[in-house]
Amino acid sequence: GGFMAETLVVGISDAKVSADPTDSVVTYALGSCVGLALYDRTRRVGGLVHVMLPDSRFRSSAREFNPFMYADTGFYELLRAVEAAGGRRQDLVAKLAGGANMLGQTAIFDIGRRNAEALLGLCRLERIPVVGTSLGGTVGRSMELWLSDGRVKVRLLGMGEEVL
Repeated sequence: GGFMAETLVVGISDAKVSADPTDSVVTYALGSCVGLALYDRTRRVGGLVHVMLPDSRFRSSAREFNPFMYADTGFYELLRAVEAAGGRRQDLVAKLAGGANMLGQTAIFDIGRRNAEALLGLCRLERIPVVGTSLGGTVGRSMELWLSDGRVKVRLLGMGEEVL
């Protein structure tokens, strides 16, 4: 918005970016999904992606491809969008929330953990410091990024909230 405080809502397998310091970007229903916020503190530009699965290589070719559904492609789509909005890669920080084990799965099937590990690995690879996380456990979350200062408020269902 034109400096009208706005809350941009990110759906599942979706992303939103803003360069308006009065905006916030929020996503709900983070169970095994992971939300990744990238934020440039100097320019107050950032965004949030809500990924559902760790790796696009296992997708069925029959379905229309949505890059935001997967950690590997969603990460780079968000990074490109934040850079296009004026963010600089060397000034970005990352915060992640979600990745719960909602079904009590054993480790190999723990999609939440795999989503989190995929995104953390990409942050490492691209040298983007991870400065806050709220990951794992067995409860769903929502997360909201404030463009004014980069803080991320995470609500844990039935367990209050924390600020990253």
